[in-house]
Amino acid sequence: MQNTVGRLDTFFRYIVVVLLGLAIVLSFQFRIVALTHKKISFVVMVILLLSAFLIFNIWLFIFQKLANKKLAILLLILVIAAPRLIWIFLMPTKPVSDYLCFYSYAQKASQGFLKGYDMTFTLFRFRFGYSLILALVFKIFGSSIIVGKFFNVFLSVILGLIIYFTVDYLFGKEAATYSAVLYAFWPSQIMYNSVLASEHPFIVFLVLGLYFLIRAIKEKKAIFGIFAGVLVAISNHIRPVAVVIIIAMVFLFALKALCKDFKILKSAVLSIISYVVTFYTVGYLIFCLTGIPVWKTSMGLNLMIGTDYTTYGMNNPKHSLFVKKYAYDFQRMHGEAMKIGLERLKKETKKFLAILPRKHAIIWGDDSFGYFWSTFKVYKTTHFVNLVKNHPTIFYMFSQLYYYVILIYIILGILSSKKNANKEIFLLLNLIFLGYVVLHIFLEVQPRYHYPAIFTLFLLSGQGIKWLREKLKRFQYCS
Repeated sequence: MQNTVGRLDTFFRYIVVVLLGLAIVLSFQFRIVALTHKKISFVVMVILLLSAFLIFNIWLFIFQKLANKKLAILLLILVIAAPRLIWIFLMPTKPVSDYLCFYSYAQKASQGFLKGYDMTFTLFRFRFGYSLILALVFKIFGSSIIVGKFFNVFLSVILGLIIYFTVDYLFGKEAATYSAVLYAFWPSQIMYNSVLASEHPFIVFLVLGLYFLIRAIKEKKAIFGIFAGVLVAISNHIRPVAVVIIIAMVFLFALKALCKDFKILKSAVLSIISYVVTFYTVGYLIFCLTGIPVWKTSMGLNLMIGTDYTTYGMNNPKHSLFVKKYAYDFQRMHGEAMKIGLERLKKETKKFLAILPRKHAIIWGDDSFGYFWSTFKVYKTTHFVNLVKNHPTIFYMFSQLYYYVILIYIILGILSSKKNANKEIFLLLNLIFLGYVVLHIFLEVQPRYHYPAIFTLFLLSGQGIKWLREKLKRFQYCS
């Protein structure tokens, strides 16, 4: 059994490495020019990337020595919170688009007006999840916009700690420190804190659920499987793509069952049961509050947008007109959109296949969303706001370079884990990423949609840095 899992893990890990490598190459080809409106020499790009890579390694090594102190966790909380607090105070981001819908509904819901929602909520029912969480926060602390941003910073700190303890569990404290610090100074993650986005609580519940699922698989303890199912179900009410984790787990268990290995059967079954029970229980509670059966969802519009070769699978104003055309009728709109999407796949296959490289670059190779959404619209103009908004190229390039470094560390983490005993864990992480890749081949893509998959693989980044440090030490010793 272990040999079978090992071979599958090796097979899938190389597919993941190739896909991440392609994300870097294709984003350089398709996204850098689109973001900066400038052509940049590949040689210059490589030099900048290597410089960022080396500088960040020096910084991480220095921090790792500091983090050996007893106050490591407190220091970690500080380095995560500080840049995010500075950003939300200096960048007065104003909610727009979906973020305005979240904020407006949360304000009303915090005052008891639970059924006064935007009509788009009836079409995209997962919007209630984050909005109701935000409403609870507003109920306790007031509905000022800054309260929502402080909540984002709080969630970011919690996420950083979850990452630290998960990586510590898998690879030890050194790797955990590297991953946590890498996350702390992630530009897009810092800037996105000024945006009231559903991704903030979504990824906290998702990664925490993944932590318990990893423990359930490794320790064969059913209680961890139950916790995992509950947390993933909650995250699924915030963004429906969370279900990919459960699908990946089922696939992993099916592989083990074929090899007559049933050691995690109890954990797997209980995690699925707890997921289903929690999903429908929370769904029923939301239904009682809002009158909308949120367990009834559809990917019809998402498929129509994802197969639209004229927009490279991205949302476009014309899609909003399509929604209005059907007067926000859930069944009719999603049903018709599904037909259009399937028809394109059937009759315009070549045009659809032609956009796949660009779709891959958009979702897996672009980390520009933090800067874009945090500066898109502001409450007031200040010297800092002018400085940031007048130099988009610098911020886009900085975000991209940092993201490329993260992808490289993840690749190193994947390749350096070949001899690690946790084959089942790595296979699960690879399956989750590949599940999201397959899903977004057909569905809508946006740069921020890489959140769940990249954060899943991000757990391997610290191992990549640790491996690189060991190699550099050996090189210095040999020379």
